[in-house]
Amino acid sequence: MKKILAMACALLMATSLAACSKPADQPVDNGGDDKPTENQVLKVAAFKGGYGEVWEPLARKFEETHEGVTVELVTSPKLDEELRPQLQAGDYPDVIQYNIGQPSGFTETLIKEDALLDISDVFADPAIKDKLADGFADNAITAPYGDGKTYLAPMFYSPCGLWYNKALFGEGGYALPETWDDMWALGDQLKSENNGVSLFTYPVKGYFDSVLYALLNQAGGDEFYGKALNYDPETWTSEPGKLVLDTIGKLVSEYTAPEASANANSGNFKMNQQAVLDNTVLFMPNGNWIIGEMGDAPRAEGFEWGFMPMPAFEKGGARYSYTFFEQMYVPKEAANPELAKEFIKFMYSDEAIEIMLNNKTEEGAPSIVVQPVKGIVEKLDGDNKLIYSIYETPNTFPALGGFAATDSIEGLELKPVVFGPIDTILEGTTTVDEWQTQLTDAFVKFHAALK
Repeated sequence: MKKILAMACALLMATSLAACSKPADQPVDNGGDDKPTENQVLKVAAFKGGYGEVWEPLARKFEETHEGVTVELVTSPKLDEELRPQLQAGDYPDVIQYNIGQPSGFTETLIKEDALLDISDVFADPAIKDKLADGFADNAITAPYGDGKTYLAPMFYSPCGLWYNKALFGEGGYALPETWDDMWALGDQLKSENNGVSLFTYPVKGYFDSVLYALLNQAGGDEFYGKALNYDPETWTSEPGKLVLDTIGKLVSEYTAPEASANANSGNFKMNQQAVLDNTVLFMPNGNWIIGEMGDAPRAEGFEWGFMPMPAFEKGGARYSYTFFEQMYVPKEAANPELAKEFIKFMYSDEAIEIMLNNKTEEGAPSIVVQPVKGIVEKLDGDNKLIYSIYETPNTFPALGGFAATDSIEGLELKPVVFGPIDTILEGTTTVDEWQTQLTDAFVKFHAALK
């Protein structure tokens, strides 16, 4: 976490806020003007993903600690599809948990429409401010307008990197690559062995976000990374930007499993992940949820999860791991905005954290949910402790944040422009030069449309 502080301070504009409210680890004071009315209903809508049913015990615990409150909980793997018509009809949840970066762009649309409530006061509360890991409340994702105000609460964080089977590396196995030259050498070795094993795959379209962010930070440093997240038109024609594109292009066109693109959809993505478990692919980008998501899947004998940051560009160079986190927010049209803020505070409480760390999938496999709070690594063990300790290893740093919010541009969407060509590069219908041109043209327009 100390390294996260150092990197975040260099990368992002710090926010200075002052407020005072009840500590998150204690029930809300039900006296005075803020006393909830009896049988007050808090509507919570949350994405149902690889973490299983963690929301149900969280909702019930919030009810226990907040007298007179009933949580009306809705979870769905297609939350955006279900919420969109409701919002259009004026029926708003009080709290929504749905992260940016999804194909629908649901949350991004709400950001562009200025439909989210300023929740800076939540993170000005000393009980939250002092507990939250540094850099998480004041980055380009949580503070998307660059106005020093927080609109999205950081939830459920995970270092993202390359996952592999430890049993295949080390004595008597492959050498774990430290640089991209090492990666290419390993890929060439696999080709020469001609045993049907590929170097790399990716789960679904767009899953290169963690790779791209890490490599941008790694190639150009903090200042370059910050400018790139704000669509500096020279990003992709610069030496660091071209290095990033060439690296991804080579990884995809020369060393990625050919079936990856066909399987890279919401229905078949587990087939690409299964390839790592079957030892037919060595590496894939992902977050810690992969452990629970594939908990019951068959695997090669002796399989053991391994995890590493992106390879360095040169021997002894910096290596980065993108820190992914999901988001929770309050719509401006929420009926109970103050109670919604109390729910967000509750999510950082010791009671909530205990529920998350003991979470399991619907099948009963452990699937811990980790909040970005100080000292959380000490509460972990086994593979999870190894994963979350990644920033404590030499020359390994976090990349935080994401592309800044812009006004809507007709006929132009960020994710298809940035990540869409990766699939077609794999398929052989797009070149890296064409991708570079497309990105450069788009960044000129995005930069002009910055909020």
